[in-house]
Amino acid sequence: GKSSLLNRLTDANVAVEDKLFATLDPTTRRLELPSGHAVLLTDTVGFIRRLPHHLIEAFKATLEEAVFADFLLHVVDITSPEADRQAETTLEVLKELGAGEKPIITVYNKIDLIHEERLHDYRIHDDGDPAYASVKTGTGIESLITRIEYHVMSAANYIELLIPHHRYDMVARFHRDGHVDEEDPRDDGFYLKGSIEPRWMKPFEEFRIANRGRTIAGASEPQLR
Repeated sequence: GKSSLLNRLTDANVAVEDKLFATLDPTTRRLELPSGHAVLLTDTVGFIRRLPHHLIEAFKATLEEAVFADFLLHVVDITSPEADRQAETTLEVLKELGAGEKPIITVYNKIDLIHEERLHDYRIHDDGDPAYASVKTGTGIESLITRIEYHVMSAANYIELLIPHHRYDMVARFHRDGHVDEEDPRDDGFYLKGSIEPRWMKPFEEFRIANRGRTIAGASEPQLR
């Protein structure tokens, strides 16, 4: 369901097949969020238990995507009789890769095939508040996007910058790497207020005015189904 989910969220048109290793190379697509922020979503190879070493090398690029990601979408086929074992395998492989502590949104897919009153019976491990969705019908996709946006907003730093006029390259860079809420060309420089992820922050530190705390609407994590 991973490739199907990527297609549903981003219109990626990634090839979808019901077989092992249908996805061999990581495919990355941009998802525009309702707030105006954007994220890059990457489709990875499926994880299997005790992956042979020669295959680990072959799939190294796609496996490393999980290590460098800010958070993970763990897609579980809710109808599979082996969903429990498959999910545990994924978590074990993530630990082996050094990505075991990454924030995870568990997405139980194919809820259109399950009676609604039984959905919570299919929680297979302690995964907080998972998302329930049907990639095929689109049910639950908007709620999943809300969850994704929460993770993005939680990780962002809200800052104010005053960038000298001769450094308009940094203005363009902030537009590329961050999210602009307000901008104003002033006599003493170009004023910007917005948010940016910590990993992109360092080049802007010298232009920083202040980092005033800002409350995210609905800052408590949404309770989604």
